[in-house]
Amino acid sequence: MKHLRYVPALFLLCCWLALPALAATDPYIDFRSTVGCDDGGPLSGFQFLTFSIHDNADRRGDALWTETVPVQVRENGEYTIKLGAGSPGFAEKVIDGYRLLYVSVRTPKCRVVPASTVITTIPQGIWVDCNPDNSAGNCDGLSGVTSEAELKTIAAAKFRYVFNDSNLWGTQSQMTSWAIQASFSGLKIIWYIPLDFALYQGTSTTSYSLIANDTELASSFCSGCTNAAFTTALVKWLATFPATAGYYIDDECVNMASQGEIQNYKGENISESAIESDIATLYRTIHAADSNHTIYGAETWDSVNNANESQLAGFLDPIEADLNVMGADYYPVGTGEAASTEASAASWLDTIARSYNKSTFMNLQAFSWEDFAPGACASQSICVYPSFSQLQTLLSDAAGGSKAPSLLVWYDYGDTVANSQWRNLVSAANPQ
Repeated sequence: MKHLRYVPALFLLCCWLALPALAATDPYIDFRSTVGCDDGGPLSGFQFLTFSIHDNADRRGDALWTETVPVQVRENGEYTIKLGAGSPGFAEKVIDGYRLLYVSVRTPKCRVVPASTVITTIPQGIWVDCNPDNSAGNCDGLSGVTSEAELKTIAAAKFRYVFNDSNLWGTQSQMTSWAIQASFSGLKIIWYIPLDFALYQGTSTTSYSLIANDTELASSFCSGCTNAAFTTALVKWLATFPATAGYYIDDECVNMASQGEIQNYKGENISESAIESDIATLYRTIHAADSNHTIYGAETWDSVNNANESQLAGFLDPIEADLNVMGADYYPVGTGEAASTEASAASWLDTIARSYNKSTFMNLQAFSWEDFAPGACASQSICVYPSFSQLQTLLSDAAGGSKAPSLLVWYDYGDTVANSQWRNLVSAANPQ
């Protein structure tokens, strides 16, 4: 998401896991971790490890599942294993009905440190900024990376959803290739519909043309179309791709309008009420063109440091009818707020959405404020990419609300790779 808000013994290096959106089709946990003795030296080679899974962090009561299995551990202590693979009823006993699970590990080789690894059963996605046209430097700023190759990398890490805020920058053929690769890779696309589509649904194309200014599609894609007719044609086309899972139509737009940050092509400020009306119009257009896919949108707070429920509600309430799934962006690391404040943000979103009987999603921080808005940092020493522990906290706190989000999405791939943190993020979130 482009718009960001801020203010001026056995030693286990635990990983975080997520499970498939359709657990019954993949009834095991693809567990990745690192194992070493309490003297700091990693174990390696062929090891017998005993895994136990509980439904609480304190491991009270009987384990939901326990198994001792042989594991091949690499020289650096890393290993992967499919927990529960081949165990009858594993999905029903362990996966189904739980959004958070806790895995502990034992070995006869050395003393066990009493720690457990948290697992979330909520599917995960990630944001990218990558042109399907594969123009130089326009795939998350990474040299020599194509949009299709990026999808393969994301899918290999077991993310299930991709959000691409540059997904319309390609020809019809190039966008088709990108969507087909997503499908081949097992990824679902939430198509990003830029702000201009909300602003100019009713604007004459002689004044502002969406197809000419916000896409690389040929004019023949929708010859002589109004902006609304083009939007309809575009959505009907996107709906034909097997990878399509929905549309993202609100990227903090109401919040931005409240701060005077949205201008039209004439340079005029767009008010909150005007953008709320524009979002409603865009929703009606998209829903009429494709009523079978979900419409998403997210708002945020004016700042992390004075965030509260009523402020978020002030931005989401006016557009609740225009979002099938309501989301929020909360990025605390580096601002002086603890990563654990993610729990409050998720709870506020949950309370707002439940009043409308809506499901939710959370956009989680996988970037450094130093790379986007250094002024957001409380101090230089903490203005860094989230640590492994902080990533874990963001994930578990977002998943732990009274009504868990339907989806957790990390923002973003480009900054993660630029900071050499891809492996760290994948280990912390470890989506399935």
